[in-house]
Amino acid sequence: MIEILPQSSETCIGFKVSGKVTAEDYDVFLPKLDEAISAYGEINLVVVMGDFEGWAGLDAAKADFKLGTHQYRQVEKAAFVGDKKWQEWMVKIMDPFTRRTDERFFDLDSLEDAWQWVKEGDR
Repeated sequence: MIEILPQSSETCIGFKVSGKVTAEDYDVFLPKLDEAISAYGEINLVVVMGDFEGWAGLDAAKADFKLGTHQYRQVEKAAFVGDKKWQEWMVKIMDPFTRRTDERFFDLDSLEDAWQWVKEGDR
């Protein structure tokens, strides 16, 4: 499931991924990103991955790949918030492939710090 967080603003979108994420979740979520990118050019993200279990099938994985190759190019900052070491490592592994985006990993108990970081210089 992908859930938009209430702290989101027009240029800073926060969302929580939990359980198994489906292609249908992306069908609802990606248009929201497209709308913000169309209106503002660049956006910031807060991605909370507390109990994320992966993707529910190939269609969901393809939708995530689309996010990474299309919308993510317009992301200036992305804060990834989680509680697992593999999540922190994934953020580090992504870095060479996402040079246009400034990414940081935050522990779950540092969620407010993540929001503060992405909102620095917010329009």
